[in-house]
Amino acid sequence: MAAVEMTRVENDTRLWTGHATRYGLTLVFAGAFDFWYRRRVSTHGVGLLKLKEPGEVHRDVRVHAPVTAASLAISAAAVEAVAVACGRAKVPHFAVPVTQGGGRAEALALRLHDAVAAGDRFGQESLLVETLAALWEDYGEAPRAERVERSARAVRRVREYLLENWRGEVTLDAMAAAAGRSKFHVLRLFREEYGLAPYEYVTHLRVAQARLLLEAGAPAAQVALNVGFYDQSQLHRHFKRITGTTPARYAKDARAGAGRAAAGAG
Repeated sequence: MAAVEMTRVENDTRLWTGHATRYGLTLVFAGAFDFWYRRRVSTHGVGLLKLKEPGEVHRDVRVHAPVTAASLAISAAAVEAVAVACGRAKVPHFAVPVTQGGGRAEALALRLHDAVAAGDRFGQESLLVETLAALWEDYGEAPRAERVERSARAVRRVREYLLENWRGEVTLDAMAAAAGRSKFHVLRLFREEYGLAPYEYVTHLRVAQARLLLEAGAPAAQVALNVGFYDQSQLHRHFKRITGTTPARYAKDARAGAGRAAAGAG
């Protein structure tokens, strides 16, 4: 997997929901939309950067105008390496879900986007360092202090349970037992914290893993079973709903991208 990967949408009016598996920067070139993240709704438009961190959920709630945008997905290893290069003991936490616009970070992110699109590896590596450093300087903060309220501990236990068991059978009884709370409270608290019901969260985890397996060349039927779906048709339905494309098309595009990368390296 590349350190930075880019996806682009043109005149899109769909409402997307996603569980971030990597760090992300999204640039909007046209249009605007509202999204839910960290218990609040924010607006993302032209000239702003939407910021993502692994393990968190973003959910679009309204499209103001058709959106043309590009998202840069950055591996955690790459971000950690940049933090070390910048002399930071820990990877800073983004204090805001969307930037204010008009600053150095936005300009650098646009140049990073151009370097990724052009396949300029040297430019990409250099601009990734500069962009993240600017973002941390303008919008970073130390990692949030862990909350010790009972409800926060309960939600963390549920998430840990889901991260450990998402490939197999997940039950509401087991989640309630892990949290030490009632089923009703588990569902309510989890949705409040992460923006998705637990079963939706598990589906996103499964689709994220399915993408990796498809990129590695695994057949869709086997992928479906490996990530915990009943069969290939269930994988197809959820994969297309979440990613906007089918497993077969995604695998084909991944093979084509790998072929282009190999040809370029040669």
